[in-house]
Amino acid sequence: MPNPIIKRPWRYWLLWITSFPWDIVTLLAVLLIRLFWGKKLEWNEGLWCELKPNSWPTRSWYRYLDEKGDPILVPKDLREDFGKWQTWGGTCLGHGGFFGPGKMGARGIDVPVEYHEHVHVEQAEVSMLTSFLVAAVAFLVLWLTPAPLWAVCAGVWLLGYFLKAFSGWVVAWMRGESPYWGSSHEEAAYALTDQWIREKEGRR
Repeated sequence: MPNPIIKRPWRYWLLWITSFPWDIVTLLAVLLIRLFWGKKLEWNEGLWCELKPNSWPTRSWYRYLDEKGDPILVPKDLREDFGKWQTWGGTCLGHGGFFGPGKMGARGIDVPVEYHEHVHVEQAEVSMLTSFLVAAVAFLVLWLTPAPLWAVCAGVWLLGYFLKAFSGWVVAWMRGESPYWGSSHEEAAYALTDQWIREKEGRR
């Protein structure tokens, strides 16, 4: 079912402060890809474009390979939309990215590959919030106390697991989801558990 632009609570946009430096890199990368090898350009919780069929990436590094390492041909009747070679579905660069030829749907998230890449958007937000918190804590401790550098580094290292979980909870809440059930690490764990159950039942 088509899902147009998702409505997020106002607090969601505060996450963009923590990801701002990387968002500039993502924005420039998507614009360059669009300029040289892409078509379409859409704002959907970030900037996204689609590769043109038979553009340089689709003829080289973005081709999907089979188990033997050989590129897979697209049936001739589909090459006008998808190009000669089967490509990866999409690539998330943070708040934005790009899709293979013919893989980007209409406005909003309306095809599985778009949903998949937007899962990676949430994961990127967790990563950027974590690195922001690490940088902020390290800066404040080094600025306000005489703590030696080794102690700050050890403290940051020790906090790694907590910060991963904490950032996941905060990002889920800021996106308007349940802090626990909506956190990316819990969603991934439950999805993998469901897959494991299906595979186990299929073996019986």
